[in-house]
Amino acid sequence: MSASLSKQSLTQLSASVKVPQYPRDERSRGIVHIGPGAFHRAHQAVYTDMAMKFGGNWRITGVSMRSATLKQKLREQDNLYSLVVLDNDPYVQVVGAFDSLLVLNEDRDAIMAALTDAGTHIISLTITEKGYCLTSNGDLDTSHSDIMHDLANPETPVSAIGLIVSALKHRFEQQQTDITVISCDNLADNGKKLHKAVVQFAQKLQPALAEWISANIRFPCTMVDSITPATDEALVELAEQKLGVSDNWPIQREAFTQWVIEDSFSGPRPQWEKVGVTFTDDVATFENAKLRILNGTHSTLAYLGTLLDKETVFEAISDDALEQFIGELLQSEILPSINAEGVMDLTAYADAILNRYKNRHIRHKLSQIAWDGSQKLPFRILNTTRDNLTQGNNATLLCVPIAAWILFIAKRFNDQEELVDPLAETLLALAEQYHGDIQGLASAVLNLPQVFAELSANKWFKDTVQSHVARLAEVNADNAAQVLTTLK
Repeated sequence: MSASLSKQSLTQLSASVKVPQYPRDERSRGIVHIGPGAFHRAHQAVYTDMAMKFGGNWRITGVSMRSATLKQKLREQDNLYSLVVLDNDPYVQVVGAFDSLLVLNEDRDAIMAALTDAGTHIISLTITEKGYCLTSNGDLDTSHSDIMHDLANPETPVSAIGLIVSALKHRFEQQQTDITVISCDNLADNGKKLHKAVVQFAQKLQPALAEWISANIRFPCTMVDSITPATDEALVELAEQKLGVSDNWPIQREAFTQWVIEDSFSGPRPQWEKVGVTFTDDVATFENAKLRILNGTHSTLAYLGTLLDKETVFEAISDDALEQFIGELLQSEILPSINAEGVMDLTAYADAILNRYKNRHIRHKLSQIAWDGSQKLPFRILNTTRDNLTQGNNATLLCVPIAAWILFIAKRFNDQEELVDPLAETLLALAEQYHGDIQGLASAVLNLPQVFAELSANKWFKDTVQSHVARLAEVNADNAAQVLTTLK
């Protein structure tokens, strides 16, 4: 049995393994991160680890709201872990950014001490959208059981929002304003949503606290991106093979990684800009580009690829007909819809996205991307379509993923496979009602106002989608190039 990863075994690793480039024991905490899951450990923690080469006390105290598993596993190896980057030129990196991992129901006092420590200048979060406890209109959900508990018991919060407000209340009393709260979750305007939830919670407790937070504490918006597949036994074995020592919980990700942060801080920060982080006054443009270029083409590949019996993004983009179609969609209808002049190079970003799709080492399943189409397509495709129609630009190719989605619904019904979608019951009922009548199904789906809104009344849009449905209904691996060429 091989030795375990630890600060002692760092010197035994292969020279090809990247290790922390700073005196780890001499650096103290500067960040408390709530939700230290795989994405944070593969993304923000890695940037922070690399930035400490350029100085600063920025080690991370990770706070798990529930599970103690990560704390137990990493404690045995001095809170070190390995990142395996999957690409044509793979590499392994040992990350040493964490100084400790704590669990709310076990370490409440230590967590509050870390959050209120004068040396802590950043509180960051990856807790998924549901962790913000918001209503559909973006307000704090005061009927949420965790929020109700925290408002009644503000000294023993169980939600991330309550925990942050409790820490900021202490800082308010001490007049410590040099701390920034950073959402790293994958939702638009994440900083604004977090700020609103925190201030609304504080307002319920103490109006003066809410006013102080609004006046003094910054909540920058961010955009994050990198595919991080789950850890499995194959990865554990690969990590041990590359390291020469065992790692209780390695993680993996693609080579591409992106972190864009609004340049609005109320305290000091690591030198993240020296390790690839983009600071900007316009995160919204980066978000919009990601939504339309990455997410829009992802959904298009998912539905078209499924019709051609492809399983992964790599398999789909490796099909010449699909690659050519995605390229034309980007150049003729998606990129012209985005105003990014002076902010980012859209062509370079689109090229980087296509190169990511061609990474054979990442098994990103089309079936997973295809989930929740009724919820995703309005943001990924339909808003782009609206902008093009308003501006008098072409939107014919943008109607193709909508047609492919309708055929995807019919296919799931016909194959008796689960349709993962908030409107699954409605969509499958329509598929049953119009079984054998694909044009009838298309017309019924296009009339759903909760998906298409005013586009349901746009004759050109509906006619174009239905025309695409008729052509795509016959598509297969042999005729894909010919069929897709006609959808212009």
